[in-house]
Amino acid sequence: MDAQTNSDAAANPELAGEHGVRREPYATEPSAAAGQNGAGAAARARAADGARAADGARAAGGARAAGGTRPDFVLGGTLTVRRLGFGTGGLVGPGYWGPRHADPARSLALLRRAVDRGVTLIDTADNYGPDVAEELVARALHPYPAGVVIATKGGVVRTGPDVWHVAGRPEHLRAMCDASLRRLRTDTIDLYQLHRLDPDVPMAEQLGTLVELQQAGKIRHIGLDSIDAAELARARELAPIASVQNRYNVLDRASEDVLELCERTGTAFLPWFPLGHGTLTGAPGTRTATPSPAADALTTIAAAHGATTGQIALAWLLHRSPALLPTPGTGSPDHLDENLAADRIALTEAELGLLDALGAPVG
Repeated sequence: MDAQTNSDAAANPELAGEHGVRREPYATEPSAAAGQNGAGAAARARAADGARAADGARAAGGARAAGGTRPDFVLGGTLTVRRLGFGTGGLVGPGYWGPRHADPARSLALLRRAVDRGVTLIDTADNYGPDVAEELVARALHPYPAGVVIATKGGVVRTGPDVWHVAGRPEHLRAMCDASLRRLRTDTIDLYQLHRLDPDVPMAEQLGTLVELQQAGKIRHIGLDSIDAAELARARELAPIASVQNRYNVLDRASEDVLELCERTGTAFLPWFPLGHGTLTGAPGTRTATPSPAADALTTIAAAHGATTGQIALAWLLHRSPALLPTPGTGSPDHLDENLAADRIALTEAELGLLDALGAPVG
């Protein structure tokens, strides 16, 4: 997800500032020592990863070819999605608290418009609102059309605007998953992503709980948000990981090593801040201006394609890697259409080289 305009950013501080859930544990008793949850899933995880790698590679073939809509991605080896999705963070208010629009009909219409225009991946979270975004998704789209994949997140607790607490104990994750199932009006969540790893709970215990929920049929695929490459490698030994959601865009390549691991294993990478929290759209009043020569490069390439700089930033992601599945968010129907049109932009090799050079990998 991402801000599309200054008004979008202002309505959603997570879009305008750090998409970070502070690593502040939810006030509770200390976690018990790690048990064997998830340990028995290692073999299944490796087998599933191998199948996903093959399916992902087949689905991604030709992603850098000129012209037309990009090939789809096979998420988790079973769910085929259009690579350009829609994030629901722009449908909630300041501090990710409450609804963005006083009239929910505006948000419902936007969600339906996205699906009508071919979006098949809807990215949401239980803490957007909290609860608001998931409820809007269900009101707008349930019963879900064939082929529409709903991804949500759990693992943090909200106690006020811009207040976030990591909560990864098994009892919390089970309760959060059950609550999301009720709000989304479904028996199985297509993709359930752990919004943050809880530093006070062993990884095996957190992922083991998600594996148990998967085995119970409540989760189809498991994902992780904001992890590094070493954590992803460890996680893959404990559970079948279908997706990663990290910050990544044309100017921010801090997660390049995570992306490379995702490519090798057929794991989906859902970049948040794909539009640099609005700075890559050229929107007036965004908090941080796009630095030159990046602004010049984006503007020049956009002019050559009769496009906006935001569209070029999204098109670059779609060209950059077949594993990238951006889900930009907005509260505007016009900006939704603008974002989705980026799928049809074919960048030349020279343009790709220029954009590739803008963001050197960190580390």
